[in-house]
This record gives sequence, C-alpha cells and structure tokens, in this order.
Amino acid sequence: MASNRACSIATGALLLAAACSDSSSPSAPTSAPPPPASTANLAVFSDPGSTFQTTDVFDSNGEVVRFNTVESALLWVAGDLFFDGWVVDGNILDEGRLYQARFGTADGQRRAYFTERVRGTLCDLSVEDGFLRIRPTSLLPP
Repeated sequence: MASNRACSIATGALLLAAACSDSSSPSAPTSAPPPPASTANLAVFSDPGSTFQTTDVFDSNGEVVRFNTVESALLWVAGDLFFDGWVVDGNILDEGRLYQARFGTADGQRRAYFTERVRGTLCDLSVEDGFLRIRPTSLLPP
C-alpha cells in the first residue's frame, strides 16, 4: 500500500542513478502527510520555442507529475503521492541532470514531457507497491 510520502533523499539519488533503467528504485514509505501542494510551490516549465508554460509534465502514457520546489519532491498526481529528492533547475528535472522536460503537441495541446536528457526519449513512469519506477522508451515527444 502506497503512502502519501515516499522515497528518502538518499533513495532519490539511487533513482536518479538508474536513468530510466528497468530496475525498481527503492523507496521507504512514511506516514507523514505532505504539505498541501500550493501552485506557488510548483515548478513552472517554459518552452524555449514559445511562450507556453506549465506545471504538468506528462510521461509516455499520458500520466501527469508535478514538482514541488520547496519540498524538492515529485508529485504523482493520480495518487497524490510525493517522492523526495527531485531538485528542478529550469527544465532539468533532477540534480543528477538525467531527466529533462521537453515540449511537444498532442491532440492540439502543447505539453511538457518527462524525457531522458541525453537521448531525448520519453520515460514511462509508474508507481508499483509504493515505489516510483522510471523505464526507458524509444518514443520522442510528439
């Protein structure tokens, strides 16, 4: 059963080292509820090719994550789960600089996508048994 607060900062570093690997990143669920996600605390991602800005970042399956800059946490929107250790810098999603928000258009809507920084391909994110998993794909942002 997933808790509302998961993944220590040290564990987050292990997740970042995996860089869209197929292995599960360990997380330690805790019972401490996260603070309310104020939009003032959410990272805003800016498309360098337009004036588009958003707080929503989509994975390869259309699932949405957001990033709380005060808590350095990734918010899994569908389950209202937080994972610590995500330090955003501009459109770079993590301190290890392995992931980046890139932009594309789906169904006529501009979106930010969770991608591998070097390859530029979309990542498939999932939460399984309270653990955040990041898997590579061969898909590019649309």
